[in-house]
Amino acid sequence: MEKEASYSMSKGIFEMASRPLRSRQEAILLLLYTIRMFEVDELIAENKTIKVVISINKMNRIFYVLEDKIFSMQFPFFVEMEHDKIARIYDTRTGLDIDSRLVSTLIGIFEKTNTGNSSFDSLFDEIMYCGDNLPNVGIEQIWEVVKFISTYDLGYLRYDYDEKHKKGLLHPVNHLDICLDTAAAYKIGLKKSLNYEMFKDILDTTTNCFFLNV
Repeated sequence: MEKEASYSMSKGIFEMASRPLRSRQEAILLLLYTIRMFEVDELIAENKTIKVVISINKMNRIFYVLEDKIFSMQFPFFVEMEHDKIARIYDTRTGLDIDSRLVSTLIGIFEKTNTGNSSFDSLFDEIMYCGDNLPNVGIEQIWEVVKFISTYDLGYLRYDYDEKHKKGLLHPVNHLDICLDTAAAYKIGLKKSLNYEMFKDILDTTTNCFFLNV
């Protein structure tokens, strides 16, 4: 049975989601900041065109819905919901609750790696430092979480409505961008626009497939 929680975007999340994601680290930071945003109860979504949605069934995905684009990533943690709200986020590998203190710790670690100047030694030092501030969490547990979200398959997919950069069949107004890394990314043109429900349906393995007319 599908479960879904919908939240309005805070100003910070809106600004991050509106900018193009250029790297895996940027995507992970957006994800972590969004998890921290979920703890603010009054952010339950009323705006139907700008929102963040967690969808849990056979898939486990987070969706960012804006006026001119929708994008999605696999959500790396398990989610418990009550009354269409997130009640708990946790990691089954370590048994850790992904709470505000741990999320802030992970943000600090990935902010450092996002500078491009970090090394394994500096990353390890940062984990050790953060571990000292979380007395009930082991260094090994933090490392396991960092390692997992650094390497898991993001499953990134974005729909764009892009009038500004349209260029015939080379860059159609409506298109899907597949993969995050520029070197691996490719584009599929669409003949019409997509809304959130249609976009989600493309990714939902419990519904009928979409087909490319080739």
